[in-house]
Amino acid sequence: MSRRIGGNAERFYGCHLLDLARRWPYLRIITTKSVKKVSQFLVSAWQEVGLPAAMQIDNDIVWNGGGRGQRVLSTVVRLCLAVGVEVIFIPPSTPIANGPIESFNDLWDANFWGRTEFGNVEHVQTELPLFETYCRHRRPLPEFDGQTADQIYPDFKPVRLPTDFDLHWQKRIAIRTGFVHFIRFVSPQGSFLILNESWALEKDRWAGATVRATIDTQAQQLNVYHHPVKADYCQLIAQFDYPLAEDIVPLETTCTQTQPSIWPAVKSFSC
Repeated sequence: MSRRIGGNAERFYGCHLLDLARRWPYLRIITTKSVKKVSQFLVSAWQEVGLPAAMQIDNDIVWNGGGRGQRVLSTVVRLCLAVGVEVIFIPPSTPIANGPIESFNDLWDANFWGRTEFGNVEHVQTELPLFETYCRHRRPLPEFDGQTADQIYPDFKPVRLPTDFDLHWQKRIAIRTGFVHFIRFVSPQGSFLILNESWALEKDRWAGATVRATIDTQAQQLNVYHHPVKADYCQLIAQFDYPLAEDIVPLETTCTQTQPSIWPAVKSFSC
């Protein structure tokens, strides 16, 4: 979320990570929306509140990487793969698909940004922890019968990223084995687009459908799934070769979840 302050139009971005299972937020401010800043934000979040199984995000070019050609996995995606976090890209231009984080952004806008006349970015940085504490410990959640975020899973123990983790400072992060998911709407012509590349399905059967296209980096395949209405399973409807132009590195277990956890399957991120 981009905002400007004062007559000099000082600009900053609000980075919000939200645990979808218990609505636990991690909030920070960055002054430039760069790969380095976003990567540091994610690492700091994982070191404090723990590693999720997956992270759901929109198609912003900073973490999508799709503006630089076909089959280019961004630094943010590579970082997620390196710690065992699967990335789920929502459909383009469909914020409703990321409803909880969009709702939280509205809350931030109205109850934080809209209630104080901030003088500068440092002022925002000073006040933000107070709002974060309110959202974690005092704000009642109607969808959880009025419980606060810290009451939903009181015995939760996160699996945190080590404090000495520094992979994100490397100039180029190798692609690890793992999965990257893209939720997409199939066009009337029977195709969908991921990372600047179009993929065709059987038009008469799949035009207008919603699919999940999953890159399996180890197998170097693109698997396309459809979830039938009222079904409790996903159907594999197409499979394509998806060679990547570099070596794939095995996932190291030192940075990933190694014990059972009630941490949710998905955390949602916006910036």
